[in-house]
Amino acid sequence: MSDNRLTQTDVSLNKPVADLVNVKINGVDVKVPKGENLIESARRIGVDVPYFCYHPRLSKGDAANCRMCLVEVAMTGPDGSVRKMPKPQAACTMPAAEGMVVETETPAIVKDRRGILEFLLINHPLDCPVCDRGGECPLQNNTLFYGPPTSRYIEEKRHLPKAYPLSDHVVFDRERCIHCARCTRFTEDISGDSQLGFLKRGADMEVGTFARTEYHSKFSGNVIELCPVGALLSRNYRFKARPWDLMTQRSICSVCSNGCNLKLDYRVEQIQRVNARLNEDVNEEWTCDRGKFGHDYVSSPDRLRTPLIKRDNSWHPISWTEAYDTLVGKLQAAGSRVAGIGGAKGSNEDAFVFQKLFREVLKSGNLDHRLGRYQGPSSAPLLDYFGHNGMGNSIAELEKMKTILVLGSDLSSEQPIIFLRARKAWRFNGANVINALDRKIEDTTNTGDFASVNLIYKPGTEIALLSGLLHILFAKKLVGSDSPANIALEKSFASWTPEKTSAETGVSAADLEKAAYLLAVSPAAVIAGSTITNHPDYVDIAAVLGGLMSVTGNESNVNVPVTECNAQGAADMGVLPDSGPGYTVPATKGLNTGEILAAAESGKIEALWIVGADLAKDYFDPEAAKRALENCPFIVINEMFLTETASMADLILPIASVAEKDGTYTSCERRIQRFYRAFELSDNIKPDWLIFSEIAEKLGADAPYFSARDIWRDIMAAAPTHSAISLKSLGEAGIRWQYPGELNAVDTADAV
Repeated sequence: MSDNRLTQTDVSLNKPVADLVNVKINGVDVKVPKGENLIESARRIGVDVPYFCYHPRLSKGDAANCRMCLVEVAMTGPDGSVRKMPKPQAACTMPAAEGMVVETETPAIVKDRRGILEFLLINHPLDCPVCDRGGECPLQNNTLFYGPPTSRYIEEKRHLPKAYPLSDHVVFDRERCIHCARCTRFTEDISGDSQLGFLKRGADMEVGTFARTEYHSKFSGNVIELCPVGALLSRNYRFKARPWDLMTQRSICSVCSNGCNLKLDYRVEQIQRVNARLNEDVNEEWTCDRGKFGHDYVSSPDRLRTPLIKRDNSWHPISWTEAYDTLVGKLQAAGSRVAGIGGAKGSNEDAFVFQKLFREVLKSGNLDHRLGRYQGPSSAPLLDYFGHNGMGNSIAELEKMKTILVLGSDLSSEQPIIFLRARKAWRFNGANVINALDRKIEDTTNTGDFASVNLIYKPGTEIALLSGLLHILFAKKLVGSDSPANIALEKSFASWTPEKTSAETGVSAADLEKAAYLLAVSPAAVIAGSTITNHPDYVDIAAVLGGLMSVTGNESNVNVPVTECNAQGAADMGVLPDSGPGYTVPATKGLNTGEILAAAESGKIEALWIVGADLAKDYFDPEAAKRALENCPFIVINEMFLTETASMADLILPIASVAEKDGTYTSCERRIQRFYRAFELSDNIKPDWLIFSEIAEKLGADAPYFSARDIWRDIMAAAPTHSAISLKSLGEAGIRWQYPGELNAVDTADAV
């Protein structure tokens, strides 16, 4: 039995298996990786060792302080004799070694656990009935299972002010803290802001920020879930509900493009809290604060709950029948002079039916979801230069890199989970990070804090910076120059000496050289941000970046992640003027976003359908968007709120949020993941795809879709990139779609 506990890859810990050693735990022989913590070894045979401070993703430096995981350890000598260590050992930090004999349930250990719990409860208040952790508290559970029935301590417990406001999202009940150091280790190991630490010593010791400043972090919500005793609590959730009051649904974060897996806890059509859901390939078990606390919009009282039409410059509620009649009449009158913008915030199913309505029913290819500066051919520049759209690497692959170049990105704000992976690569795997940005980030959490070199360049000089790095790579013989392509590149960038590059960019020659040496170490990856994608010379920057990565042998490790929730999915589904589902060539090409707005301003577009896009706020040229909205004869918008763009429309259709419908999102790494309907906020709100489907039927199309599952069947048939991916095959972790010819073997016979 023990020989089958491990394969060449330790799936439970998601890392390669080291040398194996033989240990015996509670009389069971088992092979485990040498140096593995005994608490993890015990889990392999189903032995539960209680703990508080241990966490598999946190460093062990400040662990072993709760002492709850004590076990008896003995060593087998060369002669076969077994000698027990004189004191019990902490299983969360004791490394497994050859011949170790471990006992976890001896009378002495049982007595020790009772004593540890008795000590922990000396000052911990017995306020479980009013504690938000009640019902899901490890201290509560361990006390009931391992602890004494009564306490011998009758002295007064310590008293401190309740609900100390640690940050905008976190309150601290200092009376309950057991000093497990999970929160302090998280801020050092994972988020990197290092704001929480232990203050004072002895009986007065407490967790806090240095100098009692406010706890500023983009990842502060994670300490709430890490805290095992209800000392760190959510200000939003406090006193709102109990675990047994709540229903839970699996979901995907709708705030950014990283695709974090979430659990929505709700009651009576109201989201009470959002917690992380485990996915080793994406967010592991972390969330950013935008995702954890940013879904309040779902249950906001400001949500639109009925169609609205503008009459005499004021809004009037109408029925869906009247809304549909108005919309159908306007679309029929406009003919092919219609256009659609948006779809990056909806599901794949929404986007697919949106483009199908326009191309097959309205006979218009005027479709786009892009609001940034670059709106050129969908194959340029990434697919043309690198053979992929968006990201060449998966999010998890980034932690395996030896060098990571972060180019033109405030990474922790734009791509928070990708930021955590890059930081993990640096802290735990020894990767070198190059931070290249046109400004300094004054923040508690940013890539520059741990970068090996910071290249702060003058705005707009990205091409010069990359050219200088290429020159150094060739001049210092860090890359080969024997191939015709490399010979041509070396000649092209021969003039970009460190001195010239430094004068152009403002980056010192020493820093340029240091960065070049780091880029020569493979595998290396680049993560380009919004400063690059919104640059007027984006295509040219991508060309030089392609040369830089190709000479180092890392052309497949170029990553330009989208920022909106399902912008990748909208592109995949064909919400583009020159590309259909799966990047097929459409029968009719249309106008891009900029061209649509220009045509709307001049009256050439008679009906504009906007889907979940606030053009007046988010378009890269908001003044141009406002002029178009003011001059377009008719605008219909699918929205949840009365945004600035919605206020300029003629007809508003209220749409369902991620919590009110089923569907799939495609994250920035091309990973397709499912989310599920939790509740129905109002029976007068509809998902986007249903609106498009019902309008198509009224315009003479075939029978409408009745579920998101039905739509996915048509997506599989229409998109070559998705043809082998069924809903069943997505499972819990999701699947990254591959380009035709490189498709992974997926059972297409699985039911959808």
